[in-house]
Amino acid sequence: MKFSRSRKSLSLLRMLQGVRFGASSLAILGALTVLGAEREMGAATAVPDSAFPACIQFSPVPAGKGWKGEKPPVSAEVQQDTLWNLIHHGFSVLYYPVGGLSETQSQEVLASAQALGMKVNYMTGGFEGFDREHPPAISVYSPRYAKEVSKRVQAGLAPMKAIQRIYSLFPFQDEPFHAGPGAFDYSRDAQAEFCRRYGYAMPASLDSVRSDPKQWLDLLNFQSETFRDGWRQVYRIVKAFDPRPKIVLTHDSHGTFGAGVKSDSRVAIDDVFHWGGDFADVFIYDIYPYTMFDYRYGELGKLPKPRISQMHYTISQLRNVTTTYGKELAFWVGTYNKAWFKDFLSPAKQQEYWGERELAYTAVAQGANFLVTGLDVPEDARHWEDFGQGMRVIQKAGPGLLQAPKVKAKAGFVFPRSQYLQLQEEYFNVGLAFELFLRAFGELDILHEDQIRDNQLAGYQVLVLCDVKLLAEEGANNIERFVRRGGVVIADCVPQMNEYRKPLNTLMPLFGLRRAGTERSLQEGHWIPYSTREPVMANAAPADTNKAPPVLTVAAGKAFGHSYEFKVASPRACEVMAGKVRLRLKSGQPALISHRTGSGRAYLLGFCLQDSYFQTYRDADLPARSQLGSLISDLFRDAKVRAHIHSSNPEIEASVRANSTEGYVFIINHEGIQPQATIHLADLSFRIKRIVDVGSGESVPFRLTREGIEFPITATFGSTRLLRISP
Repeated sequence: MKFSRSRKSLSLLRMLQGVRFGASSLAILGALTVLGAEREMGAATAVPDSAFPACIQFSPVPAGKGWKGEKPPVSAEVQQDTLWNLIHHGFSVLYYPVGGLSETQSQEVLASAQALGMKVNYMTGGFEGFDREHPPAISVYSPRYAKEVSKRVQAGLAPMKAIQRIYSLFPFQDEPFHAGPGAFDYSRDAQAEFCRRYGYAMPASLDSVRSDPKQWLDLLNFQSETFRDGWRQVYRIVKAFDPRPKIVLTHDSHGTFGAGVKSDSRVAIDDVFHWGGDFADVFIYDIYPYTMFDYRYGELGKLPKPRISQMHYTISQLRNVTTTYGKELAFWVGTYNKAWFKDFLSPAKQQEYWGERELAYTAVAQGANFLVTGLDVPEDARHWEDFGQGMRVIQKAGPGLLQAPKVKAKAGFVFPRSQYLQLQEEYFNVGLAFELFLRAFGELDILHEDQIRDNQLAGYQVLVLCDVKLLAEEGANNIERFVRRGGVVIADCVPQMNEYRKPLNTLMPLFGLRRAGTERSLQEGHWIPYSTREPVMANAAPADTNKAPPVLTVAAGKAFGHSYEFKVASPRACEVMAGKVRLRLKSGQPALISHRTGSGRAYLLGFCLQDSYFQTYRDADLPARSQLGSLISDLFRDAKVRAHIHSSNPEIEASVRANSTEGYVFIINHEGIQPQATIHLADLSFRIKRIVDVGSGESVPFRLTREGIEFPITATFGSTRLLRISP
């Protein structure tokens, strides 16, 4: 079945909006790259159901046929040209409601999009009846709560029933977190629930239990969980109303990932894993590091290098949620458009035309199976065309990509929730240490403190502890048993307090130490690099705060057959008992200690990794950065643990998604001037016999090694590549 190009075609499209187009009927001829030619030939080609879910708003397009921003009403032909333009750029899902048009024209666009095979994302929100700033009008523990939510859902989602090709629904508040104690629920129903859970009366306020670590932790946990307990009810009610759409919750860029304290949420209380995942089908992560800023604290925010670190760190946290709970991971891709980023757009940002593609590829490489643009089509033609080129390659990969999950890493990086709540210190700049390990080893996941329930540690071979000085006692005991049975721990800090801020002595012997320091530079405030007005430091520390620069020293000597001499920041003195000093600072203090316990081993670095890694960017000290990465790589080699994938060039990301029959390798140059890298692959569930560049269709030569395979790759500055690997 083909549609003519005439103006009458809109009425036919409206009649056919309920038709379900399969990949075998009006397919995209194997890839969306042919859509432009098909459109010129006068044929309408449907988006196949198997297309990668990529959602975009109906908005003016900067290149190609379609709406150029002229005042509505928009003609039927322009509507269709715009939809074809979106589809040709690799988008398969329409964001609804349609902005900028009348209700009548919105319905016309909705009908046309569905007739072309696009699915629909219904954007609404707020059905839970609570927000960041205020306690709920009706407690989520009240018998009246579910009835009130049902009324909201019945009224608010009634229009969705008419959408035939509904794909997803956003029924929750956007980027939820508690903005402070003012949002706490102290109602009678909440008090009764608290007493039932903890066996004592709910404290009257957070300040009243500041000196009682147990009640402090109980109150914070309970108040955080009120959101989760409300969402569970909303989820059941929405599913009962209409089971078709995937229910999506947006998690924010920072407040729920360790950056809440002294920030937008003011206190450390919420994190995504503790909330869980049994109240949504899809969790979408929201961050815009290329068009805005990434919420690092203090001086580290003024020089956001490496710029991708906070995304890697936080999307790994959300991937941990979705993997653990069997949910889908999604990502908001920020676009170069003043509809959202008017205060941050600049000529320099405009020149970074690859930003949308780079960000989208990074998200999909890290496991995202659904992309949503935010907000509108890029208003710059070069951004739009580059984004489209990248998305067409994603679509060309086909449904196989959706069936190939991100390969689980062999190393897990601990998120210490108890520390975050008890000490009320940010745990976000540590994303720099996460990035260092990711680049040096090749892969890295997040392991939440709540998951350290036995000595198996979710199957990870290596546990990474960076700036963890407080850890729940049960977790510490399990880590000790994990090492005894053959596990490996790499740390730059030894936890010495339990969840109630009492002394914890479990882990010091693991590293062969009597004592160890935990110093690091304290950072406050968020640098906001406005382009339309003067940049400011939001949430800044008081003027009389001690802002002493970090202590600097030099690590020098031989370790693991390599000679080292590089600057480190925030050295941490320790007293060694049974541990072996492998490298020293010039002061004589240990820079690296290793110790065997049972069948396993532990390594401790004698300096703060996040401070030291950042210092290499502050000083533009590439040799020190290279040596720091080399030392981390040496630790994994000494422990005889190899990654599934590794890039020899730390500025070029290599990530693998795979199942038992095929896989996909993402190659992403983030900020590297050197375009060459050697990629190593090992320990997948099939033997690789062929590698094909999805974009070009050309074979990629490789060679067998004792551990797996390796191949050279070229990825110029700002470029991305997608490779299919098969047996």
